[in-house]
Amino acid sequence: MYIKKRLTMLLGILTLSTLAQGEVFVKIHEPIRFKDFNTRSIERDYIVGEGVFEVYTDNEEKDLGKKIVFRFPEEGFMTNKKNTIKIDKYSLETEENSMIISTKRELVKFYALVNRRNIGKNKDPKIVEGEYVGYVPVVFSLYESIKKGGSN
Repeated sequence: MYIKKRLTMLLGILTLSTLAQGEVFVKIHEPIRFKDFNTRSIERDYIVGEGVFEVYTDNEEKDLGKKIVFRFPEEGFMTNKKNTIKIDKYSLETEENSMIISTKRELVKFYALVNRRNIGKNKDPKIVEGEYVGYVPVVFSLYESIKKGGSN
């Protein structure tokens, strides 16, 4: 009897979770890459890395016009397996890190800001050189579009 209750509860939870899944998907299309250290700098002490998210919806009629807000961590890290560098800030092009879904599949650029002085501070160039890889926990929220008449 106890096992039957547990199994029924588990199946109920699985059924609810499949019904609650969204129709908008976000994945990394291109990881962060740092290009042209000298020309892509915001100030002389910082460099900018650029990556791309892919936002995809399988129901255009329902999802076009919805707003997605991305929330990044305050800071992060990347490594080349010999050296670790600190990412000072992640962001999108907009100040509020948001976008409005306007097509079925969209590519959205995101950026990582790194203090140039922290990359190779007191380290051998052989340790500093190489391709850096990092993982970023990104949380995104999907909001309904505002319909005519002002109601959500």
